[in-house]
Amino acid sequence: MFTKTTKMINVTSNLNNTINSAICLLFNRHFSITFLIAFSLLLLSSISLVYASPMFSSDIIKTKHQALQGNLSAQVELATAYEHGEGIAKDPEKAIQWYCKAAVKGSSDAQTNLAWMFLNARGVEKNEALAVRWFKAAAKSGDQYAQQMLSRLDENLQTSQTICVVLPTPYWETRKCSKSCRKVVKAVNDIAPGYNMEPRLILALIQQESNFKSKALSHKGAMGLMQLIPATAKRFGVKNAWDIKQNISGGTRYLAWLLKEYQGNVAFALAGYNAGENAVKRYNGIPPYKETQKYVKRIMKVYGKTHHPYEKHITMNMP
Repeated sequence: MFTKTTKMINVTSNLNNTINSAICLLFNRHFSITFLIAFSLLLLSSISLVYASPMFSSDIIKTKHQALQGNLSAQVELATAYEHGEGIAKDPEKAIQWYCKAAVKGSSDAQTNLAWMFLNARGVEKNEALAVRWFKAAAKSGDQYAQQMLSRLDENLQTSQTICVVLPTPYWETRKCSKSCRKVVKAVNDIAPGYNMEPRLILALIQQESNFKSKALSHKGAMGLMQLIPATAKRFGVKNAWDIKQNISGGTRYLAWLLKEYQGNVAFALAGYNAGENAVKRYNGIPPYKETQKYVKRIMKVYGKTHHPYEKHITMNMP
């Protein structure tokens, strides 16, 4: 954080010098040549100022991609961007979500930032007990700032309130995940962010659909990892459902489309994936089919969330 700030100060200083030089040239008597030079300098300065912003848009996209892949540093950086509105719309709720992802995996930076948000009511209701809990977690990792803060607070404060839900370790993160399984995980981590989908949801669905078997074939003709029937594969532009990347892309796009249809309701989207969107429409929710109800429950248990952000403009025939 201090490194970025120092860089920003240096960049800003250089830009100020450039702008001052440009203004001086504009008032020079030899107008024709100096005007062009001054104009170029000012143009260069304006472009540089855009790229000197704390988080340029392309950086946000890259950071979000890395965060979705489980990179702890990227998750903390994205959460910080959401907390302060750096290069992205300020959103305390999303900041907490991303801090939580990193905090439960042991990031002391995320733990300290969570504590700070609750201690100072930064976009959330003040909760000193929660702040103490997260400062304690960071202090255990040797974080000196957290240790200093605890010395100023009442360490005996306790709360039963849970902000960060610790999910069970999924199959694909255990030693049971074979070489072919890890290949699928890598493909999902590469493809899912392109549709603004969380890889964990796609992987949970694949585990339920095919148990990571790329050659799986159901009695109804559903093919591959995400068990695409021929009609669905055609709807979402899959030419070869046995190709791992095409299968994941088609299935991910289909689930993303379902999330749009059900405004981010994960249970409804999963029910639509299993039983068909017409069945969800007919029953105005999860159909009363035992298979579908068990299917939704199993995936939801692994995914851990009832809502997923959705892409409003996604269509069946996206390129």
